[in-house]
Amino acid sequence: MRERVHGEAAGGHVALVGVWDPVSEDLAEFFRATVAAARRRGLGVLVVTLAPDPVATLRGPLSRPAFQDVEYRLWYQEQCGVQSRIVVHLTRREVEEGGAALLLDGIRRHVTVAGLLLKPGQSLGRGAPGGIAAIRDYSARAGIHVGFADPYRATADIEEARTHLANGRLARAVELLFQRLHWARPSSGSRVLPWPPGTYTAQPMEAPPSPAACANTDRAREGDGDKGALVQVHLAPCPGGSRLRWPEGAPPWLAFVSGPGDSSRAAVDLGRGTDRRTNQWTRGGRSAHHHL
Repeated sequence: MRERVHGEAAGGHVALVGVWDPVSEDLAEFFRATVAAARRRGLGVLVVTLAPDPVATLRGPLSRPAFQDVEYRLWYQEQCGVQSRIVVHLTRREVEEGGAALLLDGIRRHVTVAGLLLKPGQSLGRGAPGGIAAIRDYSARAGIHVGFADPYRATADIEEARTHLANGRLARAVELLFQRLHWARPSSGSRVLPWPPGTYTAQPMEAPPSPAACANTDRAREGDGDKGALVQVHLAPCPGGSRLRWPEGAPPWLAFVSGPGDSSRAAVDLGRGTDRRTNQWTRGGRSAHHHL
C-alpha cells in the first residue's frame, strides 16, 4: 500500500474513504457539511481517495475507466474546505486480501483519525477483513468513533455514463454527468488514460471552475479558466489504455468534452439544469453530517 499525502493538518480528523469519481455538486455539499459538523467537534476532515479504483485494479483499468483525474478530485476536495487528503494505491493482492486494518493503519501513519464516516453497507475491503464487524473491532481498539451517512439512492446515470466513456462517447457521458472531464498536465508531459484511442476534443484551462461555479450552468459551460478555443487531442494506443501527450503550449488543465465515439466533435450543452447532478458515494449527502 502506497500513500500520497496532501494538506496534512494537525489534530484529530473524521475520515471519509472513497473513489470520489465523478465529482458533483452533491459531493461538494457533502464535503462542506461534513467539514462544518467536524469543526463543531474541534476536528478536521480527512478524505481518503482510492486511486486507482479497487474494482479497476481487479478487472483492469479499461473495464472501469476513470472520469476525472485524481489530481482534479484532490483539487475539488480542497475547494470544499477539506483539511487533509491522502491518495491510497492498493496492489491487486491488497485489494483481494487486505481490509480495514491495512487501510486504517496506513492512513493513521500520517493523520490522527478520531472518527470514521461510512455510507450504509460500505466496506473497507473484500470479505470479512473489510466488513463492518472488522471495522468496528479495529475502531474500538483504536478509539475511533464510527458514524454513518444517511442512506441515499444510487443513480443509473453514472454506470450509463461510464459505458459511454469506455466506448469513447465522451459527449454523452458529459451530458449525463453535467460536467466536463478534467485532467491535469503531468510533470513528464505524457500520461496513460484508461480511455480508448482516438481523437478527443478538450478545452484548455488555467484552472478548473470552482465547485460553486459548477452549480451555475453558464459558468460551468464557460469555465473559470478557459483559455482559447477547443483543441483536438490524439490518444495513441498503449498497454492499459491510451497515451496522452500534452499539447505543446497548453495550460495546466484540459477539460475533455467529446471523444472518438461521438458523431460530433462539438462541445455538448451543459445548460440544461443541475437537478440530475449526483455521485455514487454521496447521494443525499446534505444530511450525512447528522451522524458524525
